[in-house]
Amino acid sequence: MAAAVVGTKRPFAVMEGMQPSQETPYSLFRRNPNNLTSRTEEPYSRSSSAPSTPTPPLVAIDLSRSFEPDASLVLVGVRGTGKSTLAIIASAAFQRRVVDVDKFFQETTGHSSAAHRKLYGAFEHNCRQEEVLRSVLDTYGRDCIIVCNAGSMERSGQSLLRDYASTHPIVHVVRDPKSIHAYLKIREESKLTGLLAISGPIFRGCSNYEFYNFSETPSNHSEQGMPSRESSGDVVYAQKATPPFLALKRAERHFLKFVALIIARGKVPSLEPAYPLSLVPTELRRFTCAIAVPFSKLTADDLDIEDLEIGSDAFEIVIDDLQKTSLSMMASSSAQELTPARADQISRTISIVRRTVIIPIIFHVHADSELSASHRSTYLEHLRHGLRLAPEFCTISLLLDDEVILQILSTKGSTKMIGHLNTSNYEAPEWSDSFWTDSYERARRLGCDLVRFTRPARSLDDNFSIRILKQKCRALAEPAIPLIAYNTGHLGRVSICFNEVFTNVTHEALQHSSKDHLSSPTLCGPHITAQDSTRALYASFVFDPMQIYIIGASAGYSLSPAMHNAAFQRYGLPHHYQTHQTPSLNSLKALVNDPNFGGASVSLPFKIEVISLTHSLSRHARAIGAVNTLIPVRNLNPDGSIPDELSLFNERCRAGPVKALYGDNTDWIGIRSCIRRGLSPANAVRPRTTALIIGAGGMGRAAAYAMLHLGVKNIVIFNRTVANAENLVTHFNRLVSSSDAGLLPSSKSPDTRPLFRIIKSREESWPEDLRYPTIVVSCIPTHRLGDSPAPNFTLPSQWIRSPTGGVLVEIAYKTLHTPLLQQFRAESHKGWVCMDGLDLLPEQGFAQFELFTARRAPRRLMREEVLRRFTDAKGVTDPEVIQTRLEGIEDQDT
Repeated sequence: MAAAVVGTKRPFAVMEGMQPSQETPYSLFRRNPNNLTSRTEEPYSRSSSAPSTPTPPLVAIDLSRSFEPDASLVLVGVRGTGKSTLAIIASAAFQRRVVDVDKFFQETTGHSSAAHRKLYGAFEHNCRQEEVLRSVLDTYGRDCIIVCNAGSMERSGQSLLRDYASTHPIVHVVRDPKSIHAYLKIREESKLTGLLAISGPIFRGCSNYEFYNFSETPSNHSEQGMPSRESSGDVVYAQKATPPFLALKRAERHFLKFVALIIARGKVPSLEPAYPLSLVPTELRRFTCAIAVPFSKLTADDLDIEDLEIGSDAFEIVIDDLQKTSLSMMASSSAQELTPARADQISRTISIVRRTVIIPIIFHVHADSELSASHRSTYLEHLRHGLRLAPEFCTISLLLDDEVILQILSTKGSTKMIGHLNTSNYEAPEWSDSFWTDSYERARRLGCDLVRFTRPARSLDDNFSIRILKQKCRALAEPAIPLIAYNTGHLGRVSICFNEVFTNVTHEALQHSSKDHLSSPTLCGPHITAQDSTRALYASFVFDPMQIYIIGASAGYSLSPAMHNAAFQRYGLPHHYQTHQTPSLNSLKALVNDPNFGGASVSLPFKIEVISLTHSLSRHARAIGAVNTLIPVRNLNPDGSIPDELSLFNERCRAGPVKALYGDNTDWIGIRSCIRRGLSPANAVRPRTTALIIGAGGMGRAAAYAMLHLGVKNIVIFNRTVANAENLVTHFNRLVSSSDAGLLPSSKSPDTRPLFRIIKSREESWPEDLRYPTIVVSCIPTHRLGDSPAPNFTLPSQWIRSPTGGVLVEIAYKTLHTPLLQQFRAESHKGWVCMDGLDLLPEQGFAQFELFTARRAPRRLMREEVLRRFTDAKGVTDPEVIQTRLEGIEDQDT
């Protein structure tokens, strides 16, 4: 019976006709708990001992991944995997109702599942479970999050879910056994091991997606806001080991990122991407890199994934151990079966990467260049499992038959498929051969989104003949799809540098293994790093060094030059970012006339004045009415207009006369990111969420715009000069009602317009019809300005009575030891999280880095540089505090 449940390898036609198992994980566990572990592997472990009778591989199941945007999301899995918590997180973000099948069963029958079984017997209980499950699926098919435990998998429950999966996303939630064991309190771990090994194939058989839910282990929670040392001046506050109320923050970001990949994110403002490069398809940008990391190293080595990501535009996970070489006969090999334990390991590894990186994931199953029949079924098993994990990109071998490729592509969901063809044969056709153009045309006809060809270079001339292939492909009928083509091996490195889309690169941490095979034609792995590729492009004059500035009347104290220059150096970019302190904008013209002008950050007091010098503004800058970033435009459309965003990005870092200036604003992105990082899941933005903005200048407008993008509907303004607050409210009320809908994010409830209020005095009570604010953003100066003393500002205590706390963001960073920050740090035990200017500066700087370079920013490095360069009143900083603050960062925006 166990074999029938776990599944056996069968021909594809037989698999399609399989009936669901009549057993459930729990029914098998109840009937024979002691014998399960004798024939299963221990899931999740990296080095499990071999069982006496191997667990059969998983049966490949192909289910639809095309749904209506409002289709209900179903979460399935054993108890203890965190489904209910994930459902609450998704419910808050997507404003959907949570329906728990177990609770619905109890409400319907008046008994818990266990009590009902005991009272009425297994047969009657199973029939009632089926009725309840059918009722839930039929009644709550739209705009709900349905939680379904193993008890609903009796009899035809599996069949119900499989049918439901043709029109709804069903996610199998997996978790590490230790956390499940702690939740279920099963005395013998061996019983849990057997239960998980049996349950995995059943849940995978009736779901179309899989999510590995990591258990969040709380850090040693220090009191937030405790300074590192006694000081009468500024100190770099140790902004936590993560406080307990933010313990689920990373899980929230991880799960919502996953869900956004499988259902439309456009209806949820807070999930819409904010950073500039997120708005441009990665595969359409020029000279992009993909760090190729072997699965075997991800599971065996302690790799710094965030460091691996630096300089790359995609993260390619290469399943490199599909073929297992026999220890007794090194010449022979066998296919690596996709057992439940291995499937769990792949799911876990991809989740680790997704939690860490901001760039898209490419899932690539590396097979032998002939895709021999003995490995084909295993290859397809791994490929199908990869699609369950919703990678942004996935490769598919063009050696497969058309029928198989079409079937796989029909279940790709939102994943973009890369038709892949590589050969290690030196006798492979020349690039000019029609074989390659025919293969490109076939991939396009079948529905691939991209194509990737690689072959070993026999001479340096092979690197230049690739141009012939690319010209032929461009001459084919539309629509064209991006082509990745380069030579492998030592002689192929030139073509790798000049390939324009997803060039495979490696990293110093991975190179010790690849160098051993540098001349091997059988290894298709990369032989250059992202930095090698970047330096080669600049050395060959494809790109040019740029001069970038920060322009302001008091820009001398800015940490931006140090932050950006450290990032340029790490990437191998020959740019230079410098301060240009000036009392007026008259000197800007001389900077722009430099052929190597690469852009500028605009500081006070010029953010509004500089608009008159621009030729075009981004929708964000127009909505806010201020510009903090200038980008040179060197190529205009034939009608003289500014090109689209993709064209602007593709012309970055190229010298020449500046024909126009493009103005953007990244301040709102930094504020939005800080709010999202500091807002606990308990304070997730909901229809009645209220925010308070202190100040009504340019940064106040950026804060209001950020809140609108987060979906906040109730925004209160407090400003010393009431007229300025009224101007801000008038501006955004006009914007909200404007016909130019593109200036503001979409809303799930378009009829609910944001409500702006003004509080004129600190003596006023908080409005009774509004909840207390859970978001507070202070945009007023914190240091002495001329003859004016530093404001000694705090909020009335009756304004900050939120029972769940919230997040305070103070914009300035010249002075951090402010009365307002001290006030909120004293409330940290109530759930308040403080963000200061040292949090904000890097966040908005990441967006500026993207605008200047068309590359993703090295975020950890830029944060480290800001913290390292900041000094207190005594000119000293504290490395331990820097590390503490870095460890407290659990969320990264995209």
